[in-house]
Amino acid sequence: MHFHGKLAFLTATVAVLGCGTANAQTKVTVDPGKKYQIFEGWGTSLCWWAVLAGKWSEANYLKLVNAIADPDSGLGYNIFRYNIGGGDQPGHNHLTKGDGGGAVPGYKPTENGAYDWTADQSQRNILFALNKKVKNPIYEAFSNSPPWWMTNSGCVAGGKNGADNLKSDYFDDFADYLSEVALHFKKEWGITFRTVEPFNEPSAGWWAENKDQEGCGFKNNQSGMIEELGKALKKKGLFPETSVSAADESNIGDALNQFNKYSAEAKSYMFQVNTHSYSGYDSRGKLYNAAFGADKRIWQSESGPLHRSGDLDITLWMADVILHDLRDMKANAWVDWQLADPAENWHTFAANHKSQSFTKAPRFYMHAAFSRFIRPGSRFIDSDKDNTLAAIREDGSLVLVVLNTSGSAAKYSFDLSKFDTVGSKVKVHRFTLPAALKADADISVTGKSFDINVGAMSMVSMVVDGVKGEGTCTTETIVPYVKIHDGGWNETTDVTVNPGDSLVIGPHPWDGGRWVWRGPNDFYQVGREVRFKNMQWQSSGIYKATFNNGAGCENSVSIKVVVNDPDHPYVEPVEPDTTQDTTKRDTIDQAIRVGTVPALVSVTRLGNDLQIFAPARPMTLTIHDLQGVLLLRRQINGPATVPVSAFSRKGYIVRLTDLRGKTQFIKLFK
Repeated sequence: MHFHGKLAFLTATVAVLGCGTANAQTKVTVDPGKKYQIFEGWGTSLCWWAVLAGKWSEANYLKLVNAIADPDSGLGYNIFRYNIGGGDQPGHNHLTKGDGGGAVPGYKPTENGAYDWTADQSQRNILFALNKKVKNPIYEAFSNSPPWWMTNSGCVAGGKNGADNLKSDYFDDFADYLSEVALHFKKEWGITFRTVEPFNEPSAGWWAENKDQEGCGFKNNQSGMIEELGKALKKKGLFPETSVSAADESNIGDALNQFNKYSAEAKSYMFQVNTHSYSGYDSRGKLYNAAFGADKRIWQSESGPLHRSGDLDITLWMADVILHDLRDMKANAWVDWQLADPAENWHTFAANHKSQSFTKAPRFYMHAAFSRFIRPGSRFIDSDKDNTLAAIREDGSLVLVVLNTSGSAAKYSFDLSKFDTVGSKVKVHRFTLPAALKADADISVTGKSFDINVGAMSMVSMVVDGVKGEGTCTTETIVPYVKIHDGGWNETTDVTVNPGDSLVIGPHPWDGGRWVWRGPNDFYQVGREVRFKNMQWQSSGIYKATFNNGAGCENSVSIKVVVNDPDHPYVEPVEPDTTQDTTKRDTIDQAIRVGTVPALVSVTRLGNDLQIFAPARPMTLTIHDLQGVLLLRRQINGPATVPVSAFSRKGYIVRLTDLRGKTQFIKLFK
């Protein structure tokens, strides 16, 4: 959450904000061959505004909910971060932030007492109202502090002098608390948190006892906390449908440093990397590379105008942050701090909690210029100017955004020649200061290009229908390297080792992108280098690596590994029969064996849903897009219906694995 005292460490540069130019014309080339992140949506945290707005009459707070959620007249937000309060020690009355909304009650006020599920009714009122209004919402639960009785200081505002504040022997207790709340929300209230985040700005050092908001330092052993939370979620049957996100650092560079230090076990419970974008902007691309290489989503999970450079209007300053979080960090979601913050420079809505009313602030119209047009399920593609965004929506239309923060109007020419076909019209919406978002006249497309004027200190959102074509994807050349024991590297795709040998496979490119390995005995690994110790004949086989360069361009290499064991000679794998016509089939049925009873697994696509028939045994369902990006991971136990309307219609891969990780079903849907 924001902390006004952090202004001192933030530095912004003119280069970051120099989005517009006064040039007579700037050419922008849009390239559908370079495909980036799939966008999950826009959102906000619910604390602290919902703690107060949830006390309004239902008729009044539903008006606010509608302005947040409606995709046409409102913001169209679909992501909401619910704050699991810690709850301070009785007699502590210092949590005054957010007009008092910062005093979020906890669900377990004492160590030996029962859970109080009547607590925090007002924040839940807003959450439940959003759940009724929003199509396919995504929920995250996050914590600012453990309950007071788990802390060293006995205060949820932080530790003595900003020290780490969770008692060293209470990591499992805190994990149990967070997972128990998540379990209750799912079973009793029908709200499933896709992720649970145990930290908030854990490395910042400013969370100190008796201050005015909840906070807890976690400079040390974040991995241990993630591991405990992951194990608790798994024990209660919530994982992997509910996984762990981390670490919501204030500085993007801190988020990168912490993620790089996480243990393999901690990362196994994480499907998502969270960061705030208050500072550390030069680490945006580095954090993306780290998350993408580890096959993790990346969320910009909280932001706001902690610092502005010069006298640039604060609304345009925030628009620039959003644009570059999406463009440079390639965030899969963009989530505001709290859209009804009391401070004028922070809020999207000015909320009057006494009169139970609200007005739309200038930021509302700026946010709408993004969120009404770049919708969940959109796929960002390349546009070659730093102040632009380009995305293909699920309906097949192209969205373009230009931000001009200069004091002069600018003219842009958009080159769409890399598409096969382009519609004839461009629908135009203009955001202008102080607070307007209005439709303008359509622009004609001529010869796969069009020109548009962008006024000074403004933003333009454009939608081009009828866009088709994948463009040209330039793949990387893979150089296969292998090393036996501590010997030298050899460039080969065929290697023979002796039983007991160690082997490293380390192809190039060695930096960036994502490597996914598959091999014999359901071998699966994400990461470039594959290391084997004490090789035995069972490891013989073909290991195939697929490299995605981060722009949706893939190449692969297959390396044959033979363990020279005379008692178990290597047998070449038999290629599958591809002569049978299966073009009309949209499902594959496979007989699997559960114990000694044969059972049938089938997955059928019906409309916007996958209908899954499977035995009543725990199985993990994963869905990846054709570039290998994880779209969904959840646990099923028997037949299930899974909505897939948010996924690209161009195709995805469905996989079912048993508890040992052994694949039971895999199918490409196009």
